[in-house]
Amino acid sequence: MIGLSDLFERGGPVLYILFLVTIAIWFIIFSKYLSTSYNNKNWIHNNFNDFSRGLVINNNNFDLFQESFLIHVKRKSSKQLKMLDGLIGLCPMLGLLGTVYGMIEVFEVLAVLGTGNPRAMSTGVAKATIPTMAGMTIALSGLFFKFDLANRVEKFQEEARIYLKQQIKHEAI
Repeated sequence: MIGLSDLFERGGPVLYILFLVTIAIWFIIFSKYLSTSYNNKNWIHNNFNDFSRGLVINNNNFDLFQESFLIHVKRKSSKQLKMLDGLIGLCPMLGLLGTVYGMIEVFEVLAVLGTGNPRAMSTGVAKATIPTMAGMTIALSGLFFKFDLANRVEKFQEEARIYLKQQIKHEAI
C-alpha cells in the first residue's frame, strides 16, 4: 500500500498545490457548516435589529425594506460560497496541469531513451495521472458539500423571510 509521502512523491509538485487548495476548500466548508448551524434565529434577529436601527418602517416603505433586508441576509449568509466555487473549479484545472507536467517528463524520457524503456516512462505517467485523479476527486467531494451548503443557505434565507413577516406583524405596521 502506498503511503501519503509516496503518493506526493509519485504525483509531483502539483499535488502539493492541490493539497493547499484542498485545505482551503475544507476550511470554508467547515466554517460555513458551523455558521449555518449556530446562527439561525439569533443571527437573523441581531441582523434585523442592526439593519432596521434608526429606520421608520411603514406601509409606504415596507416592500423596499423587506427586499433590502432579504438581500442583506442573502449577501451575508452566502459569503464565501463564490470563493468555494472558484476553488472547486480550480481543482480539475490543477489536475490537468499535473497531467501536462507528467507528460512533459514522459516526452523527455522518450527523447533520451526512446520507446524501449517503459519503466523509465512510468514515473512520468504516474505524475500525469495521480494529480488528475486527485483534482477530480477533490472537486467531486467539494461539489457535494457546496450544493448542500447552498441548500442550507436558501433555507436560512427563507427563515429570514418568515422572521421578517413575524416581526412586522408584531410591530403592527
